[in-house]
Amino acid sequence: MKKLYYFLLLAIPMLFVASCHDDNNLPDVDVSVKIDGAVNVGGVIYAVQGDTIKIESINVVNREEGKSAIITSASYSWDYRFVGVSVTPPYGADFDTEYASVGPHLLQIECPLFAVDKSAAVLFFAYKVIVVKSADEIPDGEQQTEFVVSPGIKES
Repeated sequence: MKKLYYFLLLAIPMLFVASCHDDNNLPDVDVSVKIDGAVNVGGVIYAVQGDTIKIESINVVNREEGKSAIITSASYSWDYRFVGVSVTPPYGADFDTEYASVGPHLLQIECPLFAVDKSAAVLFFAYKVIVVKSADEIPDGEQQTEFVVSPGIKES
């Protein structure tokens, strides 16, 4: 019985060592999204009804020099409805707007993120997509087909 007490006495310091792990060491990355068939104007994606919005690629760049970061898939939702998952690089998807109503929609993308020496994380970003009848209805401004997202940290 004495041996059990000695074992427990030696195990108590291990609890304190194991509890010092930093779970909030999240990756510091930039994410670039390249699209075709639509344009990003002021953070809103505009597409002409009948065109296909193509997410051509999602790329992750670690801001810590010399260290890599990757995503392993991209899950897509349109107007809160799950559409599918892309598990092969460059993690693209197509959205046909032929039957989409004219007006605002929501495109959501969720990606597991892994970076060297960091905790695992999930990238989640959402874009307002406005489907218009003609290209004349797209507002003036810088029209981007490739844009960089610098995600913020939101802890729950």
